[in-house]
Amino acid sequence: MTIPLAARLPCREAFFRLRADVRDLLRPFDRVVGLHYFVKDVDSRMVVVSPGSIQRMGGRTEDDVIGLQPHDYLPCDLADKYLADDRRVFQTGQPLVNMIEVGIDEQRLRDWLVTDKYPLHDQQGRVIGLVGTLQSFQARRQHLVQLEPVATAADYIRDRLGEPLRLSDIAAAVGYSERQLERLFHKVFGMTVRRFVIESRVHAAARELTHSNRSVTAIAMQFGFCDSCAFSHTFRKATGLSPKEYRNRHVKMYTPDGA
Repeated sequence: MTIPLAARLPCREAFFRLRADVRDLLRPFDRVVGLHYFVKDVDSRMVVVSPGSIQRMGGRTEDDVIGLQPHDYLPCDLADKYLADDRRVFQTGQPLVNMIEVGIDEQRLRDWLVTDKYPLHDQQGRVIGLVGTLQSFQARRQHLVQLEPVATAADYIRDRLGEPLRLSDIAAAVGYSERQLERLFHKVFGMTVRRFVIESRVHAAARELTHSNRSVTAIAMQFGFCDSCAFSHTFRKATGLSPKEYRNRHVKMYTPDGA
């Protein structure tokens, strides 16, 4: 985060001149356990950020992240997706709710999140920004009955990442046909079951890379990759970094196996 604070603060000051009550609007969110929030202006710059969201962005205080746009703190693939969602809210004035997508957790690792985005208006009714909320997929699932079959399938997959995972077995575990399950995964996650398996393996491997000192080869085998070359290729495609580069960039302290 190399943008000087003095260059980032004016956007927050300008936003508060339009909606001085914005922090009052956010107070109910503070009482929801596991819910993180943020407010952006129409240029997708952060103007209010909850403590949990600050951590996800790699900051320590709100001033560390004020004025930042998605490409300042996210990988390009995620930043592009988030910006497209922001523009849709700004242009239509309609909220986007229960979006299940890949995001960054408090450890700066990729994970499945449920995102909501609501337009914010000024006194003349013009859209001047948005309020966004984030929750982990696991935290939100209990409130969304329609997610339960997919969530059960996701649990089945996560519990067996080191094993061969066949679509027929996953579908049988939740009592759905293969076609029904594929349709549900497309609706909820926007991807095939096979793609979800790959993404889940990458997420789990990323966490292991930054929480242990195990070799890349050992981690590849643990999470169902046939060899380290296949793992490195898949990991780079998903994150833009090799496993070694990812570990060097994100790890703060390795912990020995069994510690």
